[in-house]
Amino acid sequence: MMLHRVIRKADGGEVIEILATDPATTRDIPNFCRHLGHELVGQETLAENVSLDADPDEITIDSDEDTPASVTLYRYLVKKKMA
Repeated sequence: MMLHRVIRKADGGEVIEILATDPATTRDIPNFCRHLGHELVGQETLAENVSLDADPDEITIDSDEDTPASVTLYRYLVKKKMA
């Protein structure tokens, strides 16, 4: 998991922002924090029916729910435990 590598490099008390499209993260990230002693300080669904364009810096909301390329965007804030 990429989060594990980022957490290892972070300083104790640092808050890491995670953006994800995998719905399993709603279960996995809270469990990751609980098992390793980090604090989940924020968890939200940013948008549904998000279309990711060719330019990764541009995110547009697609009003057509039937668009096959649309995803849900989740945001998490994880505070690394103090060493």
